[in-house]
Amino acid sequence: MSSEERPQFIDDPFKRLFDSYKNRVYGYVMAITHSPYSAEEITQEIFIKLWLCRDLLHEVENLDGYIFTIARNRTLNYLRKAAGDRRLLRELQELAMPQNNNVEERATVTDYDHLLRDALSLLSPQRRLVFQLSRDGGLNHEQIAEQLHLSRNTVKNHMVEALRFIRSYLGRHGSVLLLFFFLLN
Repeated sequence: MSSEERPQFIDDPFKRLFDSYKNRVYGYVMAITHSPYSAEEITQEIFIKLWLCRDLLHEVENLDGYIFTIARNRTLNYLRKAAGDRRLLRELQELAMPQNNNVEERATVTDYDHLLRDALSLLSPQRRLVFQLSRDGGLNHEQIAEQLHLSRNTVKNHMVEALRFIRSYLGRHGSVLLLFFFLLN
């Protein structure tokens, strides 16, 4: 079937948008996830979201910023989900490691893991619990507040301070990779 005979399922403006951004968005997501499969899935989700709200895109002043904000948020949500899903996290870690894994590279990954654990161990028990319920438990601020009998603002303050401390700790101890993920939060 020639291109003239094919039905047009995608309107021309959206097709131009897709063609213009698909490789850049995929590359951006790939740079963060290091997983071609994950990058493809997330990129598809992003364009599905854009397709569903295509009638409103003309109102967006900074389309580039809008699309890459969606990409960042979808990717970080995926990584947060992966952090709670040990199997998925293991797969991402394996994909992120170069094919010629040597002892030094594995030691570095282990060091990063210990560094993050050290930072968490230095948090107050309440702050660490709030952080872990959010990151490991996947709970939102309201759910944490309800579970711990705290106000939502107290939970939010604990999260802000925990993230600030972790970023600072990782920055002081030279973990650029881990600091990168926390800076995007």
